[in-house]
Amino acid sequence: MHIEADALIDALRAAGMRATGPRRAVCTVIATHHGEHLTAAQILEYAEGELESDVDRATVYRTLEALEEAGQLRHSHIGHGPTVYHLAEESPHQHLVCVDCGRTTAVPGEDLEELFATIATATGFVPDPEHFALGGRCADCAARAARRR
Repeated sequence: MHIEADALIDALRAAGMRATGPRRAVCTVIATHHGEHLTAAQILEYAEGELESDVDRATVYRTLEALEEAGQLRHSHIGHGPTVYHLAEESPHQHLVCVDCGRTTAVPGEDLEELFATIATATGFVPDPEHFALGGRCADCAARAARRR
């Protein structure tokens, strides 16, 4: 799903924030890279490099927090790396992260609905598939590990 920077800026205004140049730059980076899962550091890097904007790290984090509270963004923890952000309108998905090579694969949420329903029925626990990644081995690393045995 694509979103325009102006829609994100409008969400900031609705949250009571001014649309400063640095905040606009953060929104532009998110809109431009809408299909990616970006860290705050990557957003800062793109704002400074691609947009030649003077943005400080604190502004990036405050803007991301405000956009998440406004329902425009979601964050995920993928592996042992930093938090990543993506548009809330994207289809819900689960991240699978290989513990050996770090490869990340996105699985549509609907593919895991039966599993999550089973977990909820058995335990009463309702998983949030987007918040944390599932660790394991990708097909290539699993095959290499099996050959070593």
